[in-house]
Amino acid sequence: MNQKLLDFKEKILEEPLSKTDKYWLDQVSFRTNNGKELSLYVDSDFVKSSIEKKLFKTIKSVYKDVSGYDDCVFVLDKKNKSVNKNLSFVDEVKDEVVYKEEVFSPKKKSADLSVFENLLVGVSNNLAVTAAKNIVIEPGKRFNPLFVHGDPGVGKTHLLKTMEESSGSSYYIDSESFLESYISGIKNKDIDLFKNKIRSVDVLLIDDIQFFVGKKGVSEELFHTINYFLNNNKAVVLVSDQKPQNLLGFPERLISRVLNGLVTDIGKPDQEMFETMLNQKNKEHGGVLLTKKEISDLLLVEVSSFRDINGIVNNLVINKQTGVGNSGYIVNLVSEAKKNTTAYLTPDFILDYASGVYQVDKKLVVSKNRSAPVSGARHLCIALLRKHTDLSLSQIGLFLGGRSHSTVLSCLKKTAASSLFLNEINTFDNKLKTISFT
Repeated sequence: MNQKLLDFKEKILEEPLSKTDKYWLDQVSFRTNNGKELSLYVDSDFVKSSIEKKLFKTIKSVYKDVSGYDDCVFVLDKKNKSVNKNLSFVDEVKDEVVYKEEVFSPKKKSADLSVFENLLVGVSNNLAVTAAKNIVIEPGKRFNPLFVHGDPGVGKTHLLKTMEESSGSSYYIDSESFLESYISGIKNKDIDLFKNKIRSVDVLLIDDIQFFVGKKGVSEELFHTINYFLNNNKAVVLVSDQKPQNLLGFPERLISRVLNGLVTDIGKPDQEMFETMLNQKNKEHGGVLLTKKEISDLLLVEVSSFRDINGIVNNLVINKQTGVGNSGYIVNLVSEAKKNTTAYLTPDFILDYASGVYQVDKKLVVSKNRSAPVSGARHLCIALLRKHTDLSLSQIGLFLGGRSHSTVLSCLKKTAASSLFLNEINTFDNKLKTISFT
């Protein structure tokens, strides 16, 4: 093989390529013309279009580095349909090249839940993370489809990426890429290639589907894709910044399919998650970024997303580097937080309340501990979650440590028959009248 091609192969594989990039790169056979011009052999306009948008600049740059030339041209060859396990590099060949036709079939690996250890887990995302782990271990068995919604910056995409990395057979795609690939497939009559790619895995992860609203064609394709995965014991995970009921413009039967699975949200990072991140960042900077007192003060600040936390940390770092110091910055943050203090009626808020009533750690409430105070807090929490949130019995069970639907139902029957719990529920309801919730 031409030495320039060998060098090119080595260099291109050193680039920071995503799984999607590697897939498209595997659709190309590379050849050189006298060591100068690089020819990219592809089997369709769809592949050519995708390579041009995602990788062509990188290919040209790497080839110029190794050869001194940046002449790269596409050659459309319908026989070039092989999906290569490794990059295909062909030297200057005068005779006809024979191609072997294969079907896209990604290699499968064993699921690895250790990847989830890098994910911050708290009461705000515990339910979604628990469901995600179940899907990774046994795709298509439970929670299918899984629909995760939440505000921007709370970790929805990070959860999908964690699932992709830990799963034995998965494919992550954002709404823009899904829409782009679908339209290109229709235009170039290569839609089967797109379908084959996304349906060949056990777990399909689609991000930001709210951008499909009003797009009839792609919504229909999403519906048929979900049906395919359900009928073949494969899993689909959808992410949106809105509840499925609020996705106006989606086909009613699509919403019905989604609601037949598990719908759960990811809330804002709780205080423990905030504290953990602050301690982690402090450790990364040698323990001199923040004092214990400063960390304690910062926990008074209300954060609505991990982006808020990252913004705070970036300010702390730059203040430290410029010698300004963080004391004034922290005082201002806390002062503003006190002015804008607002309570949120969320599952996390209710868990905190029930734990406080019975004076037990909220970690015990979601554990298997059955002591009287812990059981009391758990029963009260279940009753309040059922009354004041739209969580289903199964979702409440997952939120409280993975308990079953029947366990939650049994707890509700006990609280309904107990004057003690009825009084505690009334007390909570009266407190709500004095608090402003959003």
